[in-house]
Amino acid sequence: MGRLTQLIITAVIVLAVGVSYFWWTTLKWTGEMTSLRPHFNGQCQSVEGIVGAEDIVIDREQALAYISSHDRRNPETHGAIWVMALGDPQSAHKMKITGYDADLFAPHGIDLWIGKDGVRRLFVIEHGDWSQSRIIIFRIENGVLVFDHAVTDPLIQRPNDVAAAGENAFYTSNDLGVPYGDKRELLEVLLRQQKGNLVYFDGQKAQMAADHIGYANGVALSHDGSKLYLGAIIDQSVRFYDRDLKTGALTLRDKINLHTGVDNIDVDEDGVLWVAGHPKLLTFSKHAKDGAKRSPSQIIKIDPRDKTIREIYLSLGDPLSGASVGAHAGHMLLMGGVFDPRVLVCRLGSEPASSE
Repeated sequence: MGRLTQLIITAVIVLAVGVSYFWWTTLKWTGEMTSLRPHFNGQCQSVEGIVGAEDIVIDREQALAYISSHDRRNPETHGAIWVMALGDPQSAHKMKITGYDADLFAPHGIDLWIGKDGVRRLFVIEHGDWSQSRIIIFRIENGVLVFDHAVTDPLIQRPNDVAAAGENAFYTSNDLGVPYGDKRELLEVLLRQQKGNLVYFDGQKAQMAADHIGYANGVALSHDGSKLYLGAIIDQSVRFYDRDLKTGALTLRDKINLHTGVDNIDVDEDGVLWVAGHPKLLTFSKHAKDGAKRSPSQIIKIDPRDKTIREIYLSLGDPLSGASVGAHAGHMLLMGGVFDPRVLVCRLGSEPASSE
């Protein structure tokens, strides 16, 4: 055997080992090698027809839930914001929108701001024009969404979720560092690159609030606005920031690893976090392309005061696949998914006994 042949064989072996190791580590960090044990202490009913309920925000004073809906497997369809009375979930219906006319309305993350005067404003990430996503601020008047204004900025490139911080102020997460449709998207995820970021818009201008985040996703503020919580899918963590109420500047205080692809975050009436997760990320990717391939749904509860972590809900994908949000009010838990045509409305049983 010649030396050149030996070198070629060695190179092939090294390449094969390298590829095998990379694939093994990918399967491990994406959760594909993790065994799941479904559980839930409660009862759920399904509200059908709400397609792609990616985000839900609850008005606890009025016992209403607002739901962001869009059929993402058929992107040319027109999305909607739904409203649901917590006391009568089956009465959920699409909200009328006035003052905003778009050929394609594709809502994503949403949040609700209630002013001291009681005026309600719904912040909506809108991807109707993927070349320039925007954050739209609607006033809620007599059950109707009235267009107030839209915000665009060069720093707001790939908004995923939004947290209202004032009448016109907000934080929004840019999930990845490349434009929509860029072939480098998959590479950025597989290589676990930290190119996502968080942008703060103070009502006048945008500025970078945090960066070097592995797929920045769900973002939420504490009720007093002094804390910000940010979820990251690639990092599989929730970041805790202290927030300067005057400037909006953030200081990273803590990071909790949840070993799941963290999606949206809901802060309930007691300040407790309800976090949706994708425990098998490659399975979720397959589900995104084919609804027949079910993806696990997971809801985790975090008490920010003592960092207690409890897994409240885990399924293998039925009746809801790929849950992206779990919103809590009283004894109710509402869950929506990125693609499924339904919302789960669940009544919680007693608190689970053990921490995860």
